[in-house]
Amino acid sequence: MTAPRRVLVWGDEDDPPIERVASVLADRDVDVVRIGSALDDVGYDIAIAPEPTGALEVAGAEIPVASIDGLYLRPGPPAPARMPAAAALSALAGCLRGPVVNRPTAGRSNWSKPFQTHLLAGAGFRVPETLVTTEPAAAADFAGRYGCVVYKSVSGIRSIVATLDGAAHDRLELVRNGPVQFQRWIPGRDVRVHVLAGQWFATAVDSDAVDYRYPSHEGQVAMAATEIPDDLGRRLVALTRSLGLLLAGADLRVTPSGEWYVFEVNPSPGFSVYEDATGQPIAAAVADLLAGRGWPASPAALRRRR
Repeated sequence: MTAPRRVLVWGDEDDPPIERVASVLADRDVDVVRIGSALDDVGYDIAIAPEPTGALEVAGAEIPVASIDGLYLRPGPPAPARMPAAAALSALAGCLRGPVVNRPTAGRSNWSKPFQTHLLAGAGFRVPETLVTTEPAAAADFAGRYGCVVYKSVSGIRSIVATLDGAAHDRLELVRNGPVQFQRWIPGRDVRVHVLAGQWFATAVDSDAVDYRYPSHEGQVAMAATEIPDDLGRRLVALTRSLGLLLAGADLRVTPSGEWYVFEVNPSPGFSVYEDATGQPIAAAVADLLAGRGWPASPAALRRRR
């Protein structure tokens, strides 16, 4: 009798994507090994090269590395005393042969938003005109040139995107304290596209807020499943693969004239909000990938599953 697949799920149980993927995996008769962000019940004796060997100890049970078929990870920061365990698990995630959603090194482009913007432009996607500066005069000139401008953090740490209004203009001298990214405001409709192993799930977002992730600041948000052009979907699939990602959340905006802009590619998307709003089976698609269910290679398979 063939042993069931074994998948590690690393992240807090109260994180909806973690909970949903683990639940679907269990429904698929996968042996799910849960590892919390605290890593209090995790030990390790593993070697990485030339191939990963050894074992983990999770809640008193020994888990041979050779028995692990896949890994889904969205961990929070561990306590300082557990940093070595987190580093060991991250190293293991980087070299497991099975599907890993996602390998830690694959998300490095998102550590620097200007760098990722450069990659997106190099891949042929439209991106907003962008300035990264510590010079107040340069920021003021950029704002004067484009009229409506937004600003955001340059790092991968989540920040609230805001427009450079009158009050913010008065604080431009503060950019001397550290680099700030400014971008031309692009009018239109937000679309989040979750890309997974040759598929995509597109969600249209209607909101009056500058940053719809924080609607309490400015208004309400309405989401609905939508379609994107097939060529755009295929290019997003190719981009995701080029970044080494199995799952990505791409933030786009389509202008009233039909031009598509790509703002960012999130390597660890919290897809549950979009799944709740649209009914799209994103957690099931992630679980199927981890459970070893292959994807057809035909062009039709590149369309969003219905």
